[in-house]
Amino acid sequence: MKKTIKIMILLACLFGISFPFELGALDKKAVKAITSQGKQTISDAAFRKIFRDYLCQHLGKEKSDVLVSRLKVLGNKPVPPGEINLRLFQKEKRRLAGYVKLVVIISVNGVVKNKVRLSGWVDVFESVVCARRNLKKREIVEEDDLYLARKNISHLSSKVLTDTGKAVGLMAKHAIKKDTCIKEWMLGKPLIVERGDMVTILAESGNLRVTVPGRALVKGHMGELIRVQNAMSKKVIYARIIDNSTVSVDF
Repeated sequence: MKKTIKIMILLACLFGISFPFELGALDKKAVKAITSQGKQTISDAAFRKIFRDYLCQHLGKEKSDVLVSRLKVLGNKPVPPGEINLRLFQKEKRRLAGYVKLVVIISVNGVVKNKVRLSGWVDVFESVVCARRNLKKREIVEEDDLYLARKNISHLSSKVLTDTGKAVGLMAKHAIKKDTCIKEWMLGKPLIVERGDMVTILAESGNLRVTVPGRALVKGHMGELIRVQNAMSKKVIYARIIDNSTVSVDF
């Protein structure tokens, strides 16, 4: 038993694996007839099933949301008689959509006997956030501007939004066409100060409060540190945006 554990740890180090998937004893229906040499092989159908099961478990998806095609099984050799156990690993920590590769460690009666490589194209379907209408550059996104649609995210960026709440209140960084799937990079915090805006520069320390007029030299959003020119001294300082007409400096 200790020897088996050591072998599994060594394999984990070699493969750089991080997400093991323990199947336990393999169903007898998945094992092909014993060969004349007294060995047994695992059917490709069994590998297809465990490949899909792994994806569903780690993606948190129903089987109807995960489609596997062009599956390749490499290194599937006969193993000695006995109870077969399988462990699946993702060799490289990548997104489980599109082209996916997994490694299967095959043990018989607790002893590692073979390693099989699985690869295939994975289509994952999920509800994503889309634009209900054309959105203009710098327009603030509202709930009514969005809707959810079931899409094949294998062909989309991993940054696509799946929660409308993460888009509402943000600003479109550029024009977004109707029915476009919204990605994180398309939105940003709304600009509340524009370059050239007159602002109040506020400095506070205890009960002391000092304000002077100033002018924003760059645009910015709430909480952002921007360059501001003191309208009286003409000195350029950095101040943090408090609201659309006030910036604050350390005193």
